[in-house]
Amino acid sequence: LLEADEKAAAQAEGRTVAALGHHADVAQWEEIAGALAPNGIPGEMLGEALEPINDRLAKSANETEWLRVGIESDMTIDAAGRPYALLSESERWRVDAMIAEAVSHLSGVRLLVLDRVDVLDMAGREDLLYWLDGLAADGEIDSALLFATLKALPASLPENIEAIWIENGIAGKVMAAA
Repeated sequence: LLEADEKAAAQAEGRTVAALGHHADVAQWEEIAGALAPNGIPGEMLGEALEPINDRLAKSANETEWLRVGIESDMTIDAAGRPYALLSESERWRVDAMIAEAVSHLSGVRLLVLDRVDVLDMAGREDLLYWLDGLAADGEIDSALLFATLKALPASLPENIEAIWIENGIAGKVMAAA
């Protein structure tokens, strides 16, 4: 009987030691899960990555006098405090253009490709061209390719901007300036 009690006590102690080990493992896994959660290490890394992008977006908004854009840590985008989804089509285009420029700048690509420029009104197109001209003059971009459906080539462009008309798949300066 005494041997059975000793054996049961030893088994109980073994289960207690195993349970403490499992508890320590669970605690470590919970700590790892917390570190990998969105508000853990990835959130910190994302916050560090977003700071230069948001700084560049603020610079672009100042230069263009367009809405100030911000990307939040949950990856939502707002412009002047309004959610992206509530912006007009041309406001969303401007936001997209500024984000594309920020990514281009920070990656060192120095190329910007923007489609649907015709979404902008004449004043918006002029703002865009002078913004890009300033970026080129400052050596921040080497090339920008802008695509739009227009009735004719623009009448006047900054000196270092060339317009090329594409009609029926053939590129050239075939349309007279408007």
